[in-house]
Amino acid sequence: MDTKSKNSRYSVLAVFALLLTVTLSFLAVTDIYENRAHLQEDYYFDSRSFYDELSTEINLIEDVHVGFAGYESKRMLEKIDSQSLEQINENRDQSLKEKKREIAEQYAPRIQEAQQAGKADEVAKLTTEQANTLEEETKSIQAEWQRSMDEMVASKDQEYEERKNSLSFRDSSFKYFIQDGKRNKVYTNLNQEPTESWLKENALYSFRFPQNVLADSTMYADLNRSFQMKQWKGVIYIPYNPDGYSQIHADATYYNSVRERLMLECGLLVITLLISGALLWYTVTHKAVQLPVVQKSLALLRRIPLDIRIILLLPAIMIYLITAYDMNFFSFPIGFEQIFTLIIMVPLTAFFLLYVLEGWNMYNDSEQFRQQWQRSLLSRQRSLLKESYSNRSVFFKVALIFVLTVGLGMSIALGFVALVERVEELLILTFLYCMFYAICVLPYIFRRIGLMNRLLLGAAQMAAGNLHATVVEKPRGKLADLAHSLNNIKQGLQHSVESQMKSERLKSELITNVSHDLKTPLTSIINYVDLLKREDLTQEDIKSYVDVLERKTNRLKVLIDDLFEAAKTASGSIELNIEQVNVSSLLNQAIAEFSDKIDASSLTFRVNIEQQKMYAPLDGKKTWRVFENLIGNALKYSMPHTRVHIDLFEKNEEVILTIKNVSAYEIDFAAEELFERFKRADQSRNTEGSGLGLAIAKSIVELQGGKLQIDIDGDYFKVIVTFRR
Repeated sequence: MDTKSKNSRYSVLAVFALLLTVTLSFLAVTDIYENRAHLQEDYYFDSRSFYDELSTEINLIEDVHVGFAGYESKRMLEKIDSQSLEQINENRDQSLKEKKREIAEQYAPRIQEAQQAGKADEVAKLTTEQANTLEEETKSIQAEWQRSMDEMVASKDQEYEERKNSLSFRDSSFKYFIQDGKRNKVYTNLNQEPTESWLKENALYSFRFPQNVLADSTMYADLNRSFQMKQWKGVIYIPYNPDGYSQIHADATYYNSVRERLMLECGLLVITLLISGALLWYTVTHKAVQLPVVQKSLALLRRIPLDIRIILLLPAIMIYLITAYDMNFFSFPIGFEQIFTLIIMVPLTAFFLLYVLEGWNMYNDSEQFRQQWQRSLLSRQRSLLKESYSNRSVFFKVALIFVLTVGLGMSIALGFVALVERVEELLILTFLYCMFYAICVLPYIFRRIGLMNRLLLGAAQMAAGNLHATVVEKPRGKLADLAHSLNNIKQGLQHSVESQMKSERLKSELITNVSHDLKTPLTSIINYVDLLKREDLTQEDIKSYVDVLERKTNRLKVLIDDLFEAAKTASGSIELNIEQVNVSSLLNQAIAEFSDKIDASSLTFRVNIEQQKMYAPLDGKKTWRVFENLIGNALKYSMPHTRVHIDLFEKNEEVILTIKNVSAYEIDFAAEELFERFKRADQSRNTEGSGLGLAIAKSIVELQGGKLQIDIDGDYFKVIVTFRR
């Protein structure tokens, strides 16, 4: 017991360890895949980050050495480009022109008015005032122009200083020696041009532009093309040891650290995969799948419908991937982020492994898959849809009412919008649709609801036992068909009740008849046995009593034998020896067996056999018993001094026997009741018949594939037996 418990604990630990190693393997795979480019040696110098840094360096070289060439020795106006200078001068001249026009328009009416009045002093004063105002405005515009020039130059100076300082700051990261063929100049922060051998020894990475073999698809193709257009050539390199802080070296160091981490992760991946394989082998060999925790988890999983499980798989995979990609699991120091990642991913790993295990179970057991699929929502909804669509008329009517009702809601909403926005056309359309719904759809719904209520009321009355309740049937529609079917069910139920009552009556008669037919000879036997016990009997009396006992005993034996034979034939448990039998010959033999009784009776038998050879696949002995019972019934129950007609003929691949006679007893019941056991035309039961002959004959005929039926017309009695050829 302790060993079993210990093995169980080991299996649980193995399952948990398997989940952990699989999770670590997936985290390693995702991190390696996401950063796979870092596995390339010197990947940093092929990265977009370094490309941007290099592009910035080249742009700064061009700005400082070309765009701002000789900038410090330039005068103020030379620092501003001609286009900007032209624009600012044009703005100044335009402002002066506008001011002159405004001042002239301001003083012209007053000067003209003074001239017309002949006031020379006023004219001179206004002219002088106009000139002074124009001079002041001109000085103001000129001062504004000067401020704009100073601001533009200051901005240019600041831009130059920023670019120069930025280039100087990056000298620790980049060294360059570039020859400008167009301007015949050299741009460098080195003392001399480095040689290839010197670069191999002292450069961490170097670029020589332009290159004729550089592919157009690489990132540096644009830079190479730029060098060609500028007619530049030279080298840019990153030194092994920077003069000061270098962002390039810091980034390169980080990229190398990522590469080293990925190499360690590759080793960790191999180890975790090996451990996972070993743990998987252990769990399989020790049947860890049978652990209660695994089985309970599978049981919980199976409670979720199969299609919902498949749908849930997608968000679970997305959460798994997002967590694996977003969380920086393989980073130091180890803290809450790593714990949080495992808290999320280990249960998800267990979830996926349960999916795999359940999928394997369903693969091996297709019946389990079929059962789970039958319980799925899609399968159940498909069954519901199939059932609802089985009657297309009802389906489309309900769908149409649903659409029209949704349209009513939408039209009401649009009506409110039209009322607020005062859109008369839309309001009219809404009103017309509501009227259509109220006049056409609502009455239709109410009529169907009324008919449904009548159906429910009628069904309730029928269920309560009122078989005379009737549901009014409308002339058209599926509900009218349902009402008609309900009324038919009522009629069928009435017929069933009547049949049951009839069956109960026949059972009572059966018990009464059996009791009477068995009691009569048994009572006689008991009475004569009591007589035989008397001591004063003569030999003649004893012999007489014994003869009566023998006769009654034989009568009782015949009744019991017939009862057993009737039960066997009705259950179909008798064995038939089917062969080709000459029915004509068999009928002649049966009639011959009854020749003495026929002669002794007052009946006249008329036998008409169409052919002397009429064959059918029958059991001869059982068929002879049928003939015996039918001829015996005719002898027992025919009215004296009448004729009995027996006809045998062929018709439509059938052999047909008819026996017609006039009944000696009034038949005031259905012909089918004569086939019931112990049912006799002699209701007083004075004849010697058992009441089982017709029942036995009918069962034997039907077991051989034939048919036996009775026609009664007043006292005229006709038996028709049909055998298949």
